[in-house]
Amino acid sequence: MKLFASATSPFGRLVRVVLHEKQIAGRVALEMVDPWSTPASLASVNPVSRVPTLVADDGTALTESTLIALYLERRYPEPRLVPRDRVESVHARLGLVHGCLDAAVGVVSLRRFAPEAGAMIERRLQAVRRVVAPLTAAVQGVDGEQPDLGDLAVAVALEYLDFRFAGEVDWRGSSGAAERWLEVIAARPSLAETRPPQPSS
Repeated sequence: MKLFASATSPFGRLVRVVLHEKQIAGRVALEMVDPWSTPASLASVNPVSRVPTLVADDGTALTESTLIALYLERRYPEPRLVPRDRVESVHARLGLVHGCLDAAVGVVSLRRFAPEAGAMIERRLQAVRRVVAPLTAAVQGVDGEQPDLGDLAVAVALEYLDFRFAGEVDWRGSSGAAERWLEVIAARPSLAETRPPQPSS
């Protein structure tokens, strides 16, 4: 298999986290790309030039992080990341995370390429702020040492907010319990080894 991702994409990071948790990261060729430059290697398998894109062993190109994660769960069922008794809960958290990250990445992209789109930027930023409460509530009382796919996705989302929106989206101030939970789960190798590089000062 081959995975196209970028160092700062939270969607790509979620797939990389799943590969680590499934203990198959070493069996997947990783190509880090800048999707905005439409590299030929990525465009040849995903014409819309988005990451993540996973090319399966038979050449099938799979796109969108949640779909790839669920494919990997089916293809490599152990260790299980979607327990049978928590399917609905995992899917609900994946939906929250996808909405959060879609809005957050949208803000970053608009600020970079269309800074004049102030109203749209603000609308997406407000969406990010609204989703903080249900995101942090979703991990209240959760054991960070035995995470499922929903937990891992929430961790990726919260760390992305720290990475891109420190000082703008104060999720830590709203939930001390979620902050303590993240400290536990963030120490997992899957998260520690896929963390985006800190911007140079």
